Amino acid sequence: MIATSAVRRLFSLVWLSLISISMAVSAAPSDKPPFYQIDYQGQTAYLLGSIHVGDASFYPLPKPIERAFTQSAGLVVEADVRGANVAELLAKYGTGKLAMDQQTKNVMTAYCQDKQRQCAALENYAPWLQSMQLSVGRYAALGYSGEYGIDAVLVSQAGSKPVYELESTEFQFKLLASFDTKTQWQMVTEAIEAPDSDMLKLITAWRSGNEAELADLMEGEMLRNGETQMVEKMLWGRNETMAQGIIDLMQSSSTAKPLFVVVGAGHLVGQKSVQYYLQPFGIKAKNCWKQSCL
Repeated sequence: MIATSAVRRLFSLVWLSLISISMAVSAAPSDKPPFYQIDYQGQTAYLLGSIHVGDASFYPLPKPIERAFTQSAGLVVEADVRGANVAELLAKYGTGKLAMDQQTKNVMTAYCQDKQRQCAALENYAPWLQSMQLSVGRYAALGYSGEYGIDAVLVSQAGSKPVYELESTEFQFKLLASFDTKTQWQMVTEAIEAPDSDMLKLITAWRSGNEAELADLMEGEMLRNGETQMVEKMLWGRNETMAQGIIDLMQSSSTAKPLFVVVGAGHLVGQKSVQYYLQPFGIKAKNCWKQSCL
């Protein structure tokens, strides 16, 4: 059985940015999310691990991050939703009914008893998208919104800085839609049944900069359950592609530099992080909370 709670956590740190976009205010000087300086052939870039839900207390980001972002000339994200035809992508990858198993029917029936309007709005979506929408709703009930997601806020604050993509919105939709029917419905069940405490662990680990706990939450459970292929699909393969994308942007004469790169925090922790795949190119990465970066 797939460790679907870990898959749901990946959604929280990696893909909830597909649902909504916007801005923020206030202060979070004690936060220490994954944050690195990378140096390559005389070029410097900054690498921030994001979470795609948040609240006003996340902002402004800690001073080293704010300084690096201010000094950067270009912003790099996984996918810039602003340039995507989301309606077209939803029609292509996010709709279509898949046969629901009995366990999921039981869970959905109980959940929808007092949420009939919400459930009616979801029923024509593919299960993977239902799962994401349900997760967004769960986080909203806990006081966290996609409007305060780190990458969404940084994109909104980019101003005249060019924004570059490491993937694309279509790539991410296609990947999510590629999960088999059983896995997608398990994601829906998990999105409904996950305890609040489990969901909040992600945010606490991110804000405290506990990379070991983040790695365990993101990939540890799946690896312990023998789900190496899932980790490779969700994280490791994409990490390798992202690392190559960062190299290409740092090498390109047409890229505005220095770059500020923001990707889901799950990509910067664990056995085969983005930094792991950058090492063979001779890139030096240093943790900005352990060594001075600016």
